[in-house]
Amino acid sequence: MFYITVVKHTLANCINNLLNFMFDYIIVGQGLAGTALAWQLLKAGKQVLVINNQYTNQSSQVAAGIYNPITGRNLVKTWLADELFPALVQFYESISAELSIKLLYPMPIFRPFLDNQESIMWRKRALEDRYKPFWEEAIGDYQEADIFNQYGGFIIKQAGYVDVPCFLAATRTYLQSKNCYIEADFDYERLQLLSEGSVNYQGIQANKIIFCEGPQVALNPFFNYLPFRFAKGELLKVQLSKPIKVIYNRRVFILPRTRDQAFVGASYEWEDLTLHPTEKARQELEDKLRQLTRLPYSVFGQQVGIRPATVDRRPYAGLHPQYPQLGIFNGLGSKGISLAPYLAGEFVEYLLYGKSLPVEVRLDRVGGIGTC
Repeated sequence: MFYITVVKHTLANCINNLLNFMFDYIIVGQGLAGTALAWQLLKAGKQVLVINNQYTNQSSQVAAGIYNPITGRNLVKTWLADELFPALVQFYESISAELSIKLLYPMPIFRPFLDNQESIMWRKRALEDRYKPFWEEAIGDYQEADIFNQYGGFIIKQAGYVDVPCFLAATRTYLQSKNCYIEADFDYERLQLLSEGSVNYQGIQANKIIFCEGPQVALNPFFNYLPFRFAKGELLKVQLSKPIKVIYNRRVFILPRTRDQAFVGASYEWEDLTLHPTEKARQELEDKLRQLTRLPYSVFGQQVGIRPATVDRRPYAGLHPQYPQLGIFNGLGSKGISLAPYLAGEFVEYLLYGKSLPVEVRLDRVGGIGTC
């Protein structure tokens, strides 16, 4: 069972100066999906109102923020890599400039091989032209004695991390300064679908409302028919005996964040979807960490989030087939940091100009009621 802690808020003190204003879009949720969509719509000159309860679970708030173009057990180029990674650099750098903050931290990933068979498999794949922009040989400092890499490894380029909590908090402050952010639970029963194809929410008018709620979609009566597969993820915060300069990734990642502190993650759990850290996840992560590095460490924190993953591991973006004033942008899963900027931009192109969405994210791929 999926548990959600609901914190009640009131709109009474928020909406008085919004009642006579017509927004282009209301966005429900300010995780990675909602935040990226808000920025893309604002850049397109649209009037946006974000309604969000930051105290309900958002996996974005505890995400490590790693972006990585070569992933998985088979070391394959991630879906849409050629489009995603240039787009994410441009997007996060533009937001950094807009808000005068640092968000993007390019950092190579050292990927040690698990065994000789994996090394042979990768050497063959790496000869393909489509992989060449994303990797290089591991030499020098990357062959550290503190890392178990008896079979060698390679460097993944165009990788790094985004400071996700900073991104979300700074955007929230920016939206509040523009009077286009409300901190509140969303009450579906108070949403009115108007005959002219717009919406009214407690007196606030908008042309469309887009739901970017993450796991909260389980409570959404308009889109809870979509097949999600929520996944609980846990991270450890560790103190290392010495600093590391790159991200290490083999069955578990080590992401350096300060001089001698790092994130270690991440676990996957599909049955227990409570928001409580577990000893099981901690032991699993520590076991994998000890198989990756000889570095002494101590654990000083553990974080939990529920990823809004989908059955086919592709996000959802589109409009409801019966109520075209309702839309959804959700299901980014564990790769949200790289998927959000590009797909939010594609969704805006669809909303504003009718450009076709990638077939993999369309709602009608699940059959039945969904369409875009």
